[in-house]
Amino acid sequence: MPHADLPRRVERLGVSHGPTDAPVVALTFDDGPDPAFTPAILDILDDSGIRATFFMIGRAMAQHPTLVAEVVRRGHVVANHTQDHLWLTHSDATEVRSQMQACADTMAGLGLAPTRFFRPPRGLTSPVVEDVVTSMGSQSYFWGTCLEANLSHHGVVAAAALTAMRAVPGSIILCHDGGHLDGPNPQSIDRSRTVEALPGLISFVLARQLRFVTLPQLFPHRAL
Repeated sequence: MPHADLPRRVERLGVSHGPTDAPVVALTFDDGPDPAFTPAILDILDDSGIRATFFMIGRAMAQHPTLVAEVVRRGHVVANHTQDHLWLTHSDATEVRSQMQACADTMAGLGLAPTRFFRPPRGLTSPVVEDVVTSMGSQSYFWGTCLEANLSHHGVVAAAALTAMRAVPGSIILCHDGGHLDGPNPQSIDRSRTVEALPGLISFVLARQLRFVTLPQLFPHRAL
């Protein structure tokens, strides 16, 4: 994952933190839906009464429409994470627009409402991405703390605690529910440790007197 400050330097209009001092944080998930991990994550969120924001890949949504519907049925928000999870750092405007629009079209085909919330895969961005995102009436949303970044260096409990410790009012927390993806930029990542760490992360955040909201709740002016 790129350094948390990098997207803010590249995308002047992108955001990595909510504009609030209220004791709220937004829990977000990338790269789904994935039948291997998303259902377990949904159950964990249900057990805690938490609603999250899922940045979904259009290709995966088209492959698993029933799972997309289940995410929405349980009260979560679905947002745009491109059609094919292409890394957009060196993409031209045509390719960036195509990836965003194809994902938006996939969402519309599944009956989902349009979204202004976009996250470039891996947080890799550029001035070209910012220009296209802005021209399409969207905004890029990054993060301040990432569970998987901590899992790569720590055990499950320590990673959950460290991720929660770095959360402050207005924080956006990044996790991943998607591991497998085919297509032009395939990946196969075991997210079982994310599933294992998630209950602890939730508990540690709640113990700090913070509560969870969706991105549209954290940025209500961007939700319309």
